Amino acid sequence: MTQHVPHTCTDSATDDIQLSMQEQNGILSLQQTLLAAVARGDAAHEVIDRLCLLEEQLVPNAVASVMTMDADTQALNVLAAPSIPVEARDQLQNLRPGPEAGSCGNAVFREEPVFVSNTYTDARWKELRSVAEDFNICACWSMPILGAGGKVIGSFALSSFEHRSPTAFHRKLLAIGAHLVGIVLERKAKDTQLRLAARLFETSEEGMVITDAENRIQAVNPAFTRATGYAPDECLGKRPSMLSSGRHDKAFYVALWEKLQRTGHWQGEIWNRRKNGEIYPEWLVISAIRDQSGEIVQHVGIFSDLTEQHASQNRIRFLATHDSLTELPNRMVLEERCGQIITWARKANHRVALLFVDVDNLKLVNDSLGHAAGDVLLQSVAQRLRHCVGDKDLVCRQGGDEFIVLLDELPAFEIAATVAQRINERLGAPYHTDSGELVTSVSIGISVFPDDGEDFNALLRKADAAMYQAKEAGRNTFRSHHLDVSTDVLNDLVIRNGLRPALERNEFSLHYQPILTLDSGALIGAEALLRWQHPTLGNVPPDRFIPVAELTGHIVGIGEWVLGEACREAANWSRRGLGELTVSVNLSPLQFRHGTLEAHVSAALAEAGLSARCLELEITESTLIGDTATLVGQLANLKAQGIRLAIDDFGTGYSCLAYLRRLPVDRLKIDRSFVADMSQDADDASIVRAIVQMAAGLGLRTTAEGVEEAHHHDALKALGCTEVQGYHYARPMPADAFACWAADRLGQPSAAISD
Repeated sequence: MTQHVPHTCTDSATDDIQLSMQEQNGILSLQQTLLAAVARGDAAHEVIDRLCLLEEQLVPNAVASVMTMDADTQALNVLAAPSIPVEARDQLQNLRPGPEAGSCGNAVFREEPVFVSNTYTDARWKELRSVAEDFNICACWSMPILGAGGKVIGSFALSSFEHRSPTAFHRKLLAIGAHLVGIVLERKAKDTQLRLAARLFETSEEGMVITDAENRIQAVNPAFTRATGYAPDECLGKRPSMLSSGRHDKAFYVALWEKLQRTGHWQGEIWNRRKNGEIYPEWLVISAIRDQSGEIVQHVGIFSDLTEQHASQNRIRFLATHDSLTELPNRMVLEERCGQIITWARKANHRVALLFVDVDNLKLVNDSLGHAAGDVLLQSVAQRLRHCVGDKDLVCRQGGDEFIVLLDELPAFEIAATVAQRINERLGAPYHTDSGELVTSVSIGISVFPDDGEDFNALLRKADAAMYQAKEAGRNTFRSHHLDVSTDVLNDLVIRNGLRPALERNEFSLHYQPILTLDSGALIGAEALLRWQHPTLGNVPPDRFIPVAELTGHIVGIGEWVLGEACREAANWSRRGLGELTVSVNLSPLQFRHGTLEAHVSAALAEAGLSARCLELEITESTLIGDTATLVGQLANLKAQGIRLAIDDFGTGYSCLAYLRRLPVDRLKIDRSFVADMSQDADDASIVRAIVQMAAGLGLRTTAEGVEEAHHHDALKALGCTEVQGYHYARPMPADAFACWAADRLGQPSAAISD
């Protein structure tokens, strides 16, 4: 006879009344022993085996067992049965719950206690009859084990070797056993989850950071350390803002936290800073962890470093606009840039040159040494071409053996010829490759805007035609429709070859043009202007030799000499009683990029004994193109010494208010081209007014250059310009002449300042 006995709280209370004191003490001892083992953190299988053995001691002639449900197969398997033979356990494996699957199969199937007093005859043991008979299991009582949320996860059973029904004591033991096993299994599952979470935390390739409710860092994983460079002890207790790159404004973070508070989640791309200072992109996912009351107690951030992904995307974008072999810009970039430069040149009345460069005999290299050798040669040609032109010029690969050079802001036709000849010479030097020493040459065709055409395609056609003329002339040369090669190149060669020894021969000198305050006419300083007296060409205009010096790199050495000479002369002014006049020295962009400018300036001041506040350095707007961060750093260092800074020819280059606000300059010099026509040209007058007003708003002084007429003086004064220089006041003068002029201006006798 079998019976179903659902275990309820009422039944439990009734059972307790029916238990003897000895039985109650046995149950109490069982509970204490098992709970102590759980509290100690004993292994789950050890605790469950001990439970089975303790219950067997309290129920003689019976064995205990625990079966658990496999979530995948939905079948029961023996988890613990220390006193049941292995053969019996094997036959009970993969037991599918059902109405004929024994006491345990039924308890799980029905989700209620099942007590079978005779397994030999009860229909619920039909599928397991042979097990009962083979191992003398006469009766079996089973209690479902409940997991989280009341879900049945297995069964706890007592199997008797005699036919009998469970007493109240037995039912109490079954209930306690099932309950304790449920606790142990749930704890094991949670421990497993925690271990998996910990392992995931430690081994994840994604960086993880956990913060408290106040956003102080509580934990970081190894991937975090690898990505940021910060070890755990360097960031625990600090805020994630320690990683801020400065790329995001306050509004970005306000929006981030607003969404996180509102939805509990935020994800997006963010730029952070590593310990070594490198800024990098990451994909960040932040989740808010709330307690039972809904209050946020922690934040969990998980991020992936996007550096490689960005690099790949940048590479794809790069290849869309650049040649993959030489990494030079392609024709698409050239055409776009040429259009922009022509637009500007048309307004500024500048010339622009296009050089079509064709490598001679590349096919011979490919056919004799292979295309790999030809590719190496093309890469070397590209590298040399880059070093033949200025930073503002553009070199691109047209395709095959053809390259194109775009020269911006040409002061004269002959500069294009000078560049072409430099290309012929440098590209004609031997190339040392794995295939041996290679020698080649290039043929160059030159076209010039606006003389040869008004747009890119027209200039390209003319340059291409001129290149073929160079080929027909024997190769390794250049041709143009508008350059008198024999005369111009000869003069350029003399200029270029004469620049190197000019310093040694003392052919350079400085002239000084006074700078005056516009309101009082007081002398405040002078601009040092370079002059060159060539032994055969005579007085070479600065706009003729300075561009060549820029292209050849001689400007760095020349600039160093100018700094030293100007500082010595300014120191002499002070010693001769002319007061602390400021000397202004023009700087080339190459001097900044050379990396020794700050040292040269400091040395010039020290050797002359000149106060830093008596030196002003003038830079052109073209200097601002390129590595602006490095330039700002150099200017800040110079400014920190007390040196004054000015932007020369302001308004003629790449004027940018954003750049201007970042630069520690004191003065803007208004280009003479605006001053000359301001009385007749309303646009020029508006430009001058805008520059003066902008400078005033930024707290900067303004100096108008090229003031040659009285009406220029009056107009500039009305506009609020602060300083002037030009022929209306004085022409540039040699050092001694300027000293005498300054003494007269200051009301001193010339004899007082003579050597």
